[in-house]
Amino acid sequence: MVTTQLTQSLRTSCTQTDASARSCNGSRTSCCRGTSRQLRARLQVLRIGGDLMTARVAVVTGGARGIGREIACRLLSDGHRVAILDVLESATKTAGELSDRGRCLGLRVDVSDEGAVADAFTAVSGALGPIGVVVNNAALTAVHRPWESVTGDQWDRTMAVNVRAAFLCARAGIEQMRPQRWGRVVNLSSVTFLSGQRHLIDYVSSKGAIVGLTRSLAREVGADMITVNAVSPGSIRTEIDVENFPDQAAVAAQQAAVQAIPRRGTPADIAGVVSFLCSEDASFMTGQLLNVDGGWLMH
Repeated sequence: MVTTQLTQSLRTSCTQTDASARSCNGSRTSCCRGTSRQLRARLQVLRIGGDLMTARVAVVTGGARGIGREIACRLLSDGHRVAILDVLESATKTAGELSDRGRCLGLRVDVSDEGAVADAFTAVSGALGPIGVVVNNAALTAVHRPWESVTGDQWDRTMAVNVRAAFLCARAGIEQMRPQRWGRVVNLSSVTFLSGQRHLIDYVSSKGAIVGLTRSLAREVGADMITVNAVSPGSIRTEIDVENFPDQAAVAAQQAAVQAIPRRGTPADIAGVVSFLCSEDASFMTGQLLNVDGGWLMH
């Protein structure tokens, strides 16, 4: 299934790239014909605002929309080749929309499924090259409910998507990073872990686990020149946030009252920090949790 999706994604992306006059050698060429020619065209190294020595293959989970989409967009602008893994069908569509910025493919994958993750990472490396960056952004949306009402199945599902998936994807990526003696893993936590927010016990617990995973894994792979860091987003205006809280003016006023910087956060605010953590400039920084919340919580 992953192989079929990959072929379809490459066809779509190649067609759009050629339509915008992108070519394999920097000159205007006619559209590639045949899957093999499309694949070759897609695998050529393109200079997209990045250096050939620093451009990497990045996997972004949960990249079909919201913060993940913006992270994928930013990494493409940085010159990386990007694979979006998402359980949503729109993963391929999003990759197509971003393909004018660089080489981007999308695969529909349940990243909490061990076998599916292994297949997806193999497919990505086969199409784009060895993976050097993993951004674990996929997570279930926080559901507000009394803690006593959370069932065992609900708890397990939250942990599977929010924690197990991050472990599986980090492990699959690090396997390819080790031979390169270079790698970046960035995990998305949440400001709710620091605040201990009520009525979100499964979500907050999972985001705390992400911090523990980050710190422990940083100790494990530091000798391989692989860094592992976490980002803790604050109140970020995304599509899901607007769906869950239609009165955005009230949310903005509430956040302005508790933040040092009185504005709503945007996905671009998170993407900029992730971009830094994936860069050469962050090579001596690992096991850290960076708060990006406008000065809501300071620690």
